[in-house]
Amino acid sequence: MGGVDPGCGAGVGRDLITALHLLARVIIVGTAWTEPGHATVHGVEPRDPERVRVSLAAALTAVATEPSAVKIGMVATAATARAVADTLGSYAGAVVYDPVLRATSGGDLYEGDRESVLALARRASLLTPNLDEAGWLLERTVSSAEEAREAAQALLALGIPAVLVKGGHLEGDAGDVLCSAEGERVFASPRIPGPSPRGTGCALATAIAVGLARGKRIEGAVAEAKAWLSERIAGASLVGGEMHL
Repeated sequence: MGGVDPGCGAGVGRDLITALHLLARVIIVGTAWTEPGHATVHGVEPRDPERVRVSLAAALTAVATEPSAVKIGMVATAATARAVADTLGSYAGAVVYDPVLRATSGGDLYEGDRESVLALARRASLLTPNLDEAGWLLERTVSSAEEAREAAQALLALGIPAVLVKGGHLEGDAGDVLCSAEGERVFASPRIPGPSPRGTGCALATAIAVGLARGKRIEGAVAEAKAWLSERIAGASLVGGEMHL
């Protein structure tokens, strides 16, 4: 689930490419359409929350007899966030929520209150915010490795089952902090030189969801997804002026 990026560098287009690369069946549920500008997103058209609910319900019915997981990205509005949380209901599979609030290049992608995002996060199996998203949810600055660890613990204390605070914007090596009831682990990755590809957060969350759908525990799914993503970043290519995984 997520926004439609016309270039498929991020959003559900990137989710689709990632899942297919990992040999997983995919059902796409769009939540909004975005209009990219030269250096930022300059337009967002949210889909009607009721249509999102209907599409999600149909997707859940289609996979009712199969091992599955739901990956949520951009939800665009508080009404959509509530519709998604309500529709998930008693869904038994894993839910990975990547709370996309702003485009990497700039531009708001969410219009709504924090509580709606937090309510959806509490329904998820794993929340995967970057530093800015974690800071927005906690109404504080998160800009260092120690602040990332504190933020993960604070989000866990708000009733979210597991949190992976992504440290891709930290100085030096990228360290992601995973906190759950089972404890804490830092996944450190050496920074790969060169321009950063688009859609790495989308790809990581989708790869984790694929691992969880295949029965892996959260720590194992994160470790496997991180290793896969590092390989993709190292082999990223320049396409149409942008680096793509």
